[in-house]
Amino acid sequence: MPKMTSIHICAAKYGAEKHNRREKEMKHVHPEYSHLNKSWESPGFKSVADEIRKVKERYETTHFCRKAAINEDGKRIWMPDTSKHKKMPKNAHPIREGVAVITPNTTMEQMLEMARLTEERWGIRTIGIWAHLDEGHEHLVTDKDHRQGKYLDTPEGETIFIWNYHAHYLFDWTDHDTGQCINLNRHDMSELQDMLANTFNMERGKKSDKKWRDAHAYKAEQEQHRAKEAAEYVERKKAQAKQIVQDIKVGEQKLSKLQASIDELLSATNIQEEDMQAVPFAEMPFKMQGSDKPYTVKDLVDEALYRISKDLSKPIPMLGRDKWLKERNAYAKQVTTILQEQLNSVSRIHRKKINEMGKLMYFDAKKKAFQAVRMEQENEKLRQRISELDEKAVAREKARADAAERKAREQVTRAESKTQEQSARADRERLRADEAEKRLSMTDRFLHLPNVYEAYKQWTSLFDAIENAIKSFNAWAHSSASIFSDSDEQSIGQGIIAYCQLNNLDPYSEKDRQTAASGIAKEAESTVGHITQFMWDIAVTRIGQLASEMCLSRGSQFIGGSNGYADELTNWDGTKKRGLGR
Repeated sequence: MPKMTSIHICAAKYGAEKHNRREKEMKHVHPEYSHLNKSWESPGFKSVADEIRKVKERYETTHFCRKAAINEDGKRIWMPDTSKHKKMPKNAHPIREGVAVITPNTTMEQMLEMARLTEERWGIRTIGIWAHLDEGHEHLVTDKDHRQGKYLDTPEGETIFIWNYHAHYLFDWTDHDTGQCINLNRHDMSELQDMLANTFNMERGKKSDKKWRDAHAYKAEQEQHRAKEAAEYVERKKAQAKQIVQDIKVGEQKLSKLQASIDELLSATNIQEEDMQAVPFAEMPFKMQGSDKPYTVKDLVDEALYRISKDLSKPIPMLGRDKWLKERNAYAKQVTTILQEQLNSVSRIHRKKINEMGKLMYFDAKKKAFQAVRMEQENEKLRQRISELDEKAVAREKARADAAERKAREQVTRAESKTQEQSARADRERLRADEAEKRLSMTDRFLHLPNVYEAYKQWTSLFDAIENAIKSFNAWAHSSASIFSDSDEQSIGQGIIAYCQLNNLDPYSEKDRQTAASGIAKEAESTVGHITQFMWDIAVTRIGQLASEMCLSRGSQFIGGSNGYADELTNWDGTKKRGLGR
């Protein structure tokens, strides 16, 4: 199946060049293959932070704040104030990063050609390209993969390694004439994907209507999905192992029954000769011709004796005794002859029945012997099946299931960690949104005040003071200085007072100034860039000290900037110096 390609573009993060240049160590990166990576950087490129600074300066040269003026008709209008440069919106993403899927055979010439086409079509300049051929991850093969036609050469339950070949594009996403970000619609992005596939000689990725998710959210979702699949695989293997044990038990029971049947059949063929003639002759039932009444030999003998004894019971005549004796003897002989003939007939019937019984027993024994042979064959197959499903097989399946279960628990733990991280990130974003809403509410209040223009000037000066304080604070945090300079103290101090006035805090209260200092440090954290935790902790501690040491006199109203109303601050040695406006 040909490899498909696509590119995902998002805002570039501060410090992304460290990952792209392999200046950071990561678990999924294999350094032994890093020599295969390819890279290209435009002249003068230093870092993402430096490029963002350049585009912001370019934006400020062409965009200005507005000021109110009165036209000839006496109406108030808004005009550009060239003395005040307008800053780029915070939600703008002038520097963006794209991750494109490649193959090991993708050349740097092809990647540079893609950069040329992108600039020619939309004016988007490429700052750097980094092709990574040293990243990959382990994958647990499941039955779902096999159903989808994936990894058919790998048995279910085994882990394989999958390489992730990709290239990072760093783009300058701004129009150098206007300083604004370039806007691409869905059709433009689809054209970009087509251009990528044609340039790399790869198959285009499938189009989808799904909304793109944040990388962290997507990774957390994938971790949960893999954990669910692993858990299902473990449960399936446990059920299979349980079924194997049950099959062994059923097979053993069936084997026992078969063995008992074989023993019974074999014993049935060992019939003694005397047992073949053991049919009682005197008690064998039969029927006389012309009668439905069943008779036995005993019945015939009893009847003959009865007839003879009945004839003999007749009284002996006084005359003709000899004749009477002859008639009696003749009658007894007749009865005896008839009985002998009946007995011979019954004897023939008896022998016939014995022969028939012998044949039946022979054929029955032959049939049972044939059945015994078939059962023995089935018994042998069953014994072979049971030998295959021995304790070692069960142990192997159990070991595989246990390994898969451990991996599933690890994946669930990672997914939960990713979910918690995303939740914390969402909380921070909600706080930022709440802060923006608060500022919007303040704006609305100012706009409804009398002399709204003067109030707006004062309001914007407060925000300018806070922003200047954040810039000074971040600059000092990155420097090697141990204390604030006079200009830093004045700028940060004015920002603390401005923060108090915007948030209904009392600047004369040390506690409220500490709250304002914490608020400024919190806002500065999102824009400070790459900095060690130790340097940041020192900066936070120092702004807290400054808020505590500030001395404000009850004087004039603070309006922001340099207005000639300066209060006194304390130096490190306890002496007073001029500083903050109030």
